[in-house]
Amino acid sequence: MALTYENYVSSLRNYIKDSELKNIILKYTQENTDAELGMYIQMAMSFLESIPPYIIAFDYGSFPIPSLLIHQAAIECMISNGIMHARNELTYNNGGLTVKIFDGQRYLNFINALLRLTDFEIRNLTNLKISVNLNGAFGGVYSPYASLHGSSQTLNPNSILSG
Repeated sequence: MALTYENYVSSLRNYIKDSELKNIILKYTQENTDAELGMYIQMAMSFLESIPPYIIAFDYGSFPIPSLLIHQAAIECMISNGIMHARNELTYNNGGLTVKIFDGQRYLNFINALLRLTDFEIRNLTNLKISVNLNGAFGGVYSPYASLHGSSQTLNPNSILSG
């Protein structure tokens, strides 16, 4: 089944568990809008398409490793949300009681785990692109030596032996 852009947005939301019922601290709201998740998917696709060799152009329906696209988009999402949380981080201390709001480092472990996973998937994507590139090279290539002295017959390498 070919996945669509909307399938990827929905899959990313499910993967990062961003639903109203699961976001208790966020007062049961989604942390990311569909537009933001779509932006992360597009960023991931543009990054993955930039990996050489540049022999194949993918779209959402033909991307060969859908999990790689979701994982890379999740990395983009966590980095973006981490930036926002770091910008809005506040530590308050009153009489020995410390309250920290919006931990800017909370996604760091997940980002590192996803980076390790996507490294493996990116190697697979690179090998797939190399394989497609090599398969595209098979076939025939014109050579001026295919016919000698203007004859229409092609060169038979065993003609010397069949004297």
